[in-house]
Amino acid sequence: MTIARLAKHLGLSEGTVSRALNNYPDIAAKTIDRVRKAADELGYRPSTTARRLARGVVETIGFVLPARDGHQIDPFLAEILDGLATELALSDWDLLVAAVPDGHDEVEVMDRLVRSGKVGGFVVARTKRQDPRVDYLRKSDIPFVVQGRTEQCDDYAWLDIDNQKAFVDAMDHLVGLGHRKIAFLGGDPDLNYAWQRREGYLSAAKAHGCAIRPGYLHDGIMDEMAARAAVAELLKHPDRPTALLCVTDAVAIGAIHALAHAGISVGSEMSVIGFDGLPMGEAIHPGLTTMSQASYQVGREVGRIVVEQATASTAGPASPLSQILWDATLTIRGSANPPASTPATNAQPASMPGTNAQPASTPATNAKGGIS
Repeated sequence: MTIARLAKHLGLSEGTVSRALNNYPDIAAKTIDRVRKAADELGYRPSTTARRLARGVVETIGFVLPARDGHQIDPFLAEILDGLATELALSDWDLLVAAVPDGHDEVEVMDRLVRSGKVGGFVVARTKRQDPRVDYLRKSDIPFVVQGRTEQCDDYAWLDIDNQKAFVDAMDHLVGLGHRKIAFLGGDPDLNYAWQRREGYLSAAKAHGCAIRPGYLHDGIMDEMAARAAVAELLKHPDRPTALLCVTDAVAIGAIHALAHAGISVGSEMSVIGFDGLPMGEAIHPGLTTMSQASYQVGREVGRIVVEQATASTAGPASPLSQILWDATLTIRGSANPPASTPATNAQPASMPGTNAQPASTPATNAKGGIS
């Protein structure tokens, strides 16, 4: 069934049928209903290629995988991509995921995709505090949405988690359990989410009067092996910490494995808290206490925003930039408890939910931060 046959069947022009199928306002509602009913009955399906050419929109969103040693994708990004792909498919858009070849960087790959006309927009993740990818897209005149933020984020669309607040909340929980010797396994300080989580740890430690002893703060912990090495150093510390606050769940799980290998009982001799709320955190023993973010829902929302931005860019005046900040929530499991022989003063702060809760969407007001 072609549009020509459908038009002949209805006794209408092909242009009228096409405009009715695309819901143009100059076509009467009765005609639109009649055309759509006939299309359903006769099995007509519009050509995706023709529709895209007519609209002048490349209905494909690009996602360039951040360069990583070993070219491996972490579990958090996998959840984001799952949600993003699902949302784009619901709008009949495609997702193009591109890796960075050896000797190249993300900006080169993005520029190649833009010049080839293969994408109608981008989603950017794992933002740096000063990010060349965002700087490039600002100048490229192509719609984009950042999953996270840079330090200067007033002029583009983004969705982020309040990372600094999340780590203040995690510290509040540990202090409420009775911990005062709390070490931090942080990520790359150039990554904005890692920097903000580090700032949350430092500000909460200062507020609670928790001394950050030399050797308690470890930056650049990006994977399980680095976490194991950092834990080995902490176990040699003359004033061993009673709790570890970790920049991601993957780092926290590496720390738990290292502690178990060293014969340290996690949750009693050493407490551990992570960040992400990944399913693997529930599967290990003891279960990982974590600051949870709804990664899949983040991907879905980012997909909705980028399609909205890309569609608006060809349909008329640009829509207002979406800038959304969500909270992480505390998920309590067995890996964090009061330190040995120390009574808990507030094991679960009243202001923190104890179960996995969906983040409440709250508009950000001049907030600076990043998402993992």
